[in-house]
Amino acid sequence: MSKKNAIFLTLSQIGLGSLIGLVCGWVSLFIFSNLIGQGLIGNSAQHGFWIGLFLLISFGVVYGSAIVGVGEGVRFAGLRFNVDIDRKNAYRGAFLGAPAIVAVISLLNIHWDAIVAPNTLIYLILPVVHLIAYIISLPIHILIDTRLNFPPELLYIVSAPIGAILGYRIDWSHSHGTPPII
Repeated sequence: MSKKNAIFLTLSQIGLGSLIGLVCGWVSLFIFSNLIGQGLIGNSAQHGFWIGLFLLISFGVVYGSAIVGVGEGVRFAGLRFNVDIDRKNAYRGAFLGAPAIVAVISLLNIHWDAIVAPNTLIYLILPVVHLIAYIISLPIHILIDTRLNFPPELLYIVSAPIGAILGYRIDWSHSHGTPPII
């Protein structure tokens, strides 16, 4: 595959995966919040346990349907370029994409001056950890905190397809100690 086609494939996977994942997430959110949450349950469940259980189930279904939509969007875009994409690895990467961007964005909100080091070793390591966290979160810091006013929600939407692309491109068999299939 030429470099131009590889770039177009990646961009189409990000765009199509984001769009299909967003639509799948919205549809399942609509079903759970409006039809099931307000229509069937309504005010009949008053106890906190049942509400919490319903929220846990609905979160899992909404997030799962968004991940399936992202994975299938990435796979569908790959089929248009005759690229066979493993479903399991694409889903695995998409599942980890959104939490990864949450972790990177959370590095922006740490108040390093407020951290009290209980001993000398942590006191010496803390500036190194602060520097590493700053370097990792620098692109996100430039996008969000500068005059670009980049919406963080867009990062959440794009992170799952990027994770799916990375997920199917990483050879997971080598990382688990199993020999590659020749």
